[in-house]
Amino acid sequence: MNLKNYREIDILKQMESEMQRLADEALRGFFADIPSPNKFWQPRVDVHETATEIVVKIELAGVAPDQINVSISDDDRLLTISGQRVEQDVERRDRIRCYQLEIYFGPFERTVVLPADIHLDKNNISATYSDGFLVVVLPKLETPPIEKRRIPINDLG
Repeated sequence: MNLKNYREIDILKQMESEMQRLADEALRGFFADIPSPNKFWQPRVDVHETATEIVVKIELAGVAPDQINVSISDDDRLLTISGQRVEQDVERRDRIRCYQLEIYFGPFERTVVLPADIHLDKNNISATYSDGFLVVVLPKLETPPIEKRRIPINDLG
């Protein structure tokens, strides 16, 4: 799959997620007490490049660090962040009436398409979580990895 296809998939996923979010918000007041265990939400993401790395910052307020999973595809093109934000049962049980519900709870997943022209140092990828933000740092390789190697042929004839 080429970079253009990844970007198109990411844009379509974002559009689908935004349309679903708008529909959910419109109906949320009617079904506030009905749990939806299979529903996914997508956290907001910023991606930027520095001279030495790609930095991905994900907004995950209220998510416990042990509920977060980060993985990168074999081809270094897709970074996936998934997990779950858990709502305390006490909070739900004490509600008499809800006037506004905008915070999503439950499982989440976000896939970020990484630039195709940058080679990453997979052995030194790091992630930190502070003040509700997960920051994933993907160091760049100065020289691209060797994809092909020419094997010399010895003539024994």
